[in-house]
Amino acid sequence: MKRCINCKKDILSFGAGGLGEFLPDLPPKSFANGTVLILWDDTHGEVKGSEYPFVREGEEGCFWHLRLQRGFVKGQILLRVAEVFAGYLRHSYDIAQCTYRILNNGYYSRLMTVPAKARLTSPWFVVENDRASLLSGLEQVGEWYRQSEEALFAACRQQQRWVDKEQGHAHRLARLFLREKWPEADQGAVWALYRRVDQLAQDYEAARTRGDFRYGDEHTFFSDWCSGKLPPPFDSWEEELSAAFLVKKNRITNDTVYAHSFAVGNLLYFIHDLAKDRWPDILLAERWKTEETGE
Repeated sequence: MKRCINCKKDILSFGAGGLGEFLPDLPPKSFANGTVLILWDDTHGEVKGSEYPFVREGEEGCFWHLRLQRGFVKGQILLRVAEVFAGYLRHSYDIAQCTYRILNNGYYSRLMTVPAKARLTSPWFVVENDRASLLSGLEQVGEWYRQSEEALFAACRQQQRWVDKEQGHAHRLARLFLREKWPEADQGAVWALYRRVDQLAQDYEAARTRGDFRYGDEHTFFSDWCSGKLPPPFDSWEEELSAAFLVKKNRITNDTVYAHSFAVGNLLYFIHDLAKDRWPDILLAERWKTEETGE
């Protein structure tokens, strides 16, 4: 069967202007399956193709996401907007706690499952397998977006309220805090943080294997383990953020230990998210080596 034309360039070109302020946020090439689409559709059956993530700034430190999906079924191209969601992480393709030695939470700072009343997906726009038809289909997607923009924003705002309610505003407070603090961090400091957290992760797993604690018991999460052990300037950031979580108007908890745990958990996720913008290659295969020591 004739395969689909190469749509990527045209889709990204369209999306950069045809979806309002949403911009492409493609994963690096090291994420080989980062844009692979395989799903079952009641009308079209199995749909295979690609999906391209787009993101824009939302409100109060939040980010709004969507994916432009391109399928190929029975010689035709299928296009639609799907996976509209809000979260406090900008990059949805790589969610980690400044380390790859601990399982990462792909839903961090967003709803685990988006309820139906805040779920928004466009219909499939079906066009022929040629460039002129592709461009026509993208115009249809753009028209749907213009007509649905307010509903899309409303869905994202509703999700953001639910995330804030579920997490007690911890993500919002942490993200806004980091927006002010982030300019103080340099690459050397972030590099040191990655190395420290990676070592802490090894120690944490070793302690759990020895039976020193059971994962999930009180004060035994990885963020608890890292509390009080971050290098500068992040140690002072932990103190400031945990104190903010205890202030009456922003209170997340009355427990100082939990306040530190919430602070560390947010810092480790959001710093990793922020670092990808300023230093996208900071975690290459040789990331633990330094120019000074060659280790």
